[in-house]
Amino acid sequence: MGIVSLSPLPKSKLLSAKPLPLQVLLQIISVLKRSVFSRKFYAEINDKILSKTSTLDSMLYFICYFTLLMSSVLNNKPRIKQFLRQQKYNLLQVIRSVVLKTSNKDLALSSNKLVKRTFDASNDPKNAPAETESTEPVSKLAVHLKAISSYIADVRIFNRLTDSIKYMPWAIDEFKAWMDPTNPVAKLDRFVNFLQAFNCIVLELLENAGWLTDHNWVGTSDNAWWSIETYIWCCRVWGAYLVIEIIELIRRTPVSKMNGDWKIALFKQVIQVPLVLHWSLYDGCLTPFWVGVCGSGASWWNFKALLDSLDF
Repeated sequence: MGIVSLSPLPKSKLLSAKPLPLQVLLQIISVLKRSVFSRKFYAEINDKILSKTSTLDSMLYFICYFTLLMSSVLNNKPRIKQFLRQQKYNLLQVIRSVVLKTSNKDLALSSNKLVKRTFDASNDPKNAPAETESTEPVSKLAVHLKAISSYIADVRIFNRLTDSIKYMPWAIDEFKAWMDPTNPVAKLDRFVNFLQAFNCIVLELLENAGWLTDHNWVGTSDNAWWSIETYIWCCRVWGAYLVIEIIELIRRTPVSKMNGDWKIALFKQVIQVPLVLHWSLYDGCLTPFWVGVCGSGASWWNFKALLDSLDF
């Protein structure tokens, strides 16, 4: 049996490897002490994120859609590169056209080789040979990110199985307020408040039915059909909720109070409308990329607020 010789690194390599500056090393140790080596780090995450289903869902909401977005970007990297090359070419041709009209000089015929090559019309990406389609996924990481997104979406629905119970006190209070003749709040506003609470209960019950039939926790004559139907109608009820929320945000807010926070609140509702439309249709209408964009946009501010609330 031969003996494996573990030769040391060459002196040139050892001499070129510079140690980390002491200040940087001390900063890294300080960060580690305040985070992974600190009891407070885990207590903050537990108390402000994991202890409540609502805060946990806000965290998972963003992660779910952001991983889907990253998966879509990685899978479409060749198309994205082609798109960017095409836009660069179009911009250069606009510049060439403007220069030609203003100074009567064609940059594609310039004596400068670099300028001539840059503005040459033969550089059009459309003339490049098309890439052959492959059955293999473009990115293995994209496959894993999509699986993570799908699993988180499933976990989020499971965690909401009891939300209809949580909404019942809200609905009962809003119903009593609506029926109370002495309540100073306008009756239309009271009715809308009750309707929104009722919408939440209905959409949660429909979502629960969709999840239970999808996972065969109950038996019907056709679980697949019931799952699709209940999920779709859940999204349609959600769509009604969003439309009412948008209308009420505009109707109930004076122009003087339409500040930055109001605009963010409105944006978070509006950007979910394409998602609702997508899931309310049997065949959908959005690509995974746009689903990821809309979901990430809707969940970003709550996710950021959770991170900002952590005090390490």
